[in-house]
Amino acid sequence: MVKVDQNLKEVQHRDGGIIESIAVRQGDSVREGQVLFRLDNVQTRAELSIIRSQLAEHLGRGARLIAERDGLATIAFSPKMASFSEDPSEIIGGETRLFDGNRTNRESRKEQLEIGIVQLGEEVKGLESRQVAKSEELRLVEMERTKFLGLFQKGYIDGTKVFNINREWARLLGERGEIEASLARAKLRISETRLQIISIDDTARTEAQRELRLVEAKLAELQDRRVANEDRLSRTEIRSPIDGTVNEMTVFTVGGVITPAARLATVVPVGAKLTIEVRISPADIDQVRAGQAARLRFSAFNRNTTPEIPGKVSHVSPATTKDPATGQSYYSCEVQIEGDLAVLGDRKLLPGMPVEVMITTEERTALSFLTKPFRDHASRMFLER
Repeated sequence: MVKVDQNLKEVQHRDGGIIESIAVRQGDSVREGQVLFRLDNVQTRAELSIIRSQLAEHLGRGARLIAERDGLATIAFSPKMASFSEDPSEIIGGETRLFDGNRTNRESRKEQLEIGIVQLGEEVKGLESRQVAKSEELRLVEMERTKFLGLFQKGYIDGTKVFNINREWARLLGERGEIEASLARAKLRISETRLQIISIDDTARTEAQRELRLVEAKLAELQDRRVANEDRLSRTEIRSPIDGTVNEMTVFTVGGVITPAARLATVVPVGAKLTIEVRISPADIDQVRAGQAARLRFSAFNRNTTPEIPGKVSHVSPATTKDPATGQSYYSCEVQIEGDLAVLGDRKLLPGMPVEVMITTEERTALSFLTKPFRDHASRMFLER
């Protein structure tokens, strides 16, 4: 049968799918990268659209979280958002409103706490005034108590007055102690409130950083999915791997399903020379060797109008090969075409065509072998005496 002296390039698809269109026919000349088949890409495009939308949303969210973490006055949105969304203004507007709302909420909470601090400050002032007054009152009672103790020691007064003044002195000490305790508590509450004000921003930054880590992880995942889907989308256009001629097409139906890695066609490389492959019976192999002349008749064409073309044996396999379909053993022989193919006119030789090969032996005997495509697994031989 006719074959080429180079390996044919198989056209396959890794994932398979549904044929949307067929752009070539068998025998067409194609350029490297030219589209041969297109697969349905509706599902892939839908998945990619969802992924790109999610990427734009997460980029906007990440920009807002960065601004909240760093305490910025405005959000610096990534220009990449425009490449993932036709109109990112909705995302930008939503994240900006959320950013402003969160900031307003924080400022409102801090304002309420500041009001509380002012109120506590007034309370401290009142307590400090009471503390001063109570200390002054206690000083006067202390002076009176000292005086009564001196009179009592001299016997001028009885012990009742001393007892009463001591009781008043102790009461005033206790009241002053309560004022000082209240004053300390008020000042402590002021300090705690100031810490709460600081913690509002700190908590917001910590929470923003925590959310940002999750967003960045999701962005990395979405980027990987985007690359994978864009690769799948690019492969829905099945292209020719080389310059050449389309051959052995197996797909002819739009809407048909192809399985992963199935062969859709082969492409015969440009400039590839045609050669003839012949199967030789082990009983005749001793009469065949490289360099012998041969005559070729292409039985696919009209026998009466198609001339014979000279050829020459170029290679004989050193060992037999077994046909897996028939179990028969044979030697593989290659015959180079020596004549000008222009004598065939507009008839075009294609790989796989059957050929009658007549090899001239040393005894002037010609062995004629009819070779067919390997799928036929048949040959026949003629002898000339």
